[in-house]
Amino acid sequence: HYEDLIGLHEAYEKSGLANPAVIIDTNHANSGKKHLEQPRIAHEVLESYAYDSCVKKLVKGLMIESYIEDGCQSISDKEIYGKSITDPCLGWEKTERLIYDIAELL
Repeated sequence: HYEDLIGLHEAYEKSGLANPAVIIDTNHANSGKKHLEQPRIAHEVLESYAYDSCVKKLVKGLMIESYIEDGCQSISDKEIYGKSITDPCLGWEKTERLIYDIAELL
């Protein structure tokens, strides 16, 4: 959220770091472990990035969990080629669309 990014910026300023930076993980806690929320999180961060120069200076990148197929599988499941066996991921088609969206927003 924008407020969290501003709070981080303020905390970094108080700490006196020479080159404060953050890479936002769009999965895990930020998405409530709902991998299909990653595009929404990325768009929200980029809106904050465009809105505030402090956020723009602070945010250095996004971590997006991506693989060939959406979701994940248990290693005890029948193997599905291209589906993660760890964290749920965006499939390639959604990832490709998100990459193009990010490029347009920057």
